[in-house]
Amino acid sequence: PLEWRRPRQRTTHRRVAKMLRGTRLAAVAGGGAAACSALALSQRDDHAQARLASTERLLHQPPRKRIAIYGGSFNPITNAHLNVAAEIMHSKLADEVWITPCGVRPDKPSLKTSMIHRLVMCHLAVDTTFGSRFGVKVCDCEADKPRAMPSVVLMRQLAEKYPEADFVFACGSDQISEVRSWPAEAEPGFWDAVGDPGETFFNETHFLLIDRPGASIDGLEMPPNTQFVADALKARGSTMIETELSSTEVRKRVTPPDDEVRFGLRNAESSRERAWYDEAEGLVPPSVLGHIVRYGLYAHGHGAEGVDDEAT
Repeated sequence: PLEWRRPRQRTTHRRVAKMLRGTRLAAVAGGGAAACSALALSQRDDHAQARLASTERLLHQPPRKRIAIYGGSFNPITNAHLNVAAEIMHSKLADEVWITPCGVRPDKPSLKTSMIHRLVMCHLAVDTTFGSRFGVKVCDCEADKPRAMPSVVLMRQLAEKYPEADFVFACGSDQISEVRSWPAEAEPGFWDAVGDPGETFFNETHFLLIDRPGASIDGLEMPPNTQFVADALKARGSTMIETELSSTEVRKRVTPPDDEVRFGLRNAESSRERAWYDEAEGLVPPSVLGHIVRYGLYAHGHGAEGVDDEAT
């Protein structure tokens, strides 16, 4: 009967509708899973690209620059000093060499030549001796200080100011025996005192040592981090060029025989005229000798005595 068929028909419709709803839900669920999967893949790709970009930056990032600090009074700077700076560069133990004239030395009152004159002479020497792309430069970090900076303070301040570089300290091998006695008293407003400064400097600093003619280091304890410029040159098939020339010798040669003549030419007792500074020719760059003569730097009473180069 018709009354009996209608309920079955309604039941069939409900089943079909239920199946359709399930199909739609499945489709939605499948689509959600696909979307999640796509999102996860996208995130993994982004992460991989970020790692690749980071690796590429590291690969293309230039290596840390190594800078050798070559300090002293440079009173005046000589061809021997320039030779040492050049040999450090040739050894490949440093990418740059910074010639660093010291400030005022209250402990050395005989250093009468001003910081400004010594700094200018260093600039003249470097600019007229080396090519513009050669890594020897002049550092003026002590020019505005009331006195010479202790070496341990100098190295720490440079490392703080230039965190992208590694600094090493270049000095004569004969100075190693003195390093542990170097003081580092405070200068209010500029730097604090360093406890046990000599020992601290000895242990925390990387040294480049330059052999001094006639100096022996046999039996001396070397700092933990030490390299010899001569050894590095020898490994490259070269021999270090050594020059026995001190600033003291140059000062003696450019000091006039009396205090009346400080510039230019003087009348010799013989018939010919000669410059009183002739004997210093070839010992310092011509630009440095010209500066000395122009300003009479080492005339009697004007820093002729001076002190030799010594980094503390």
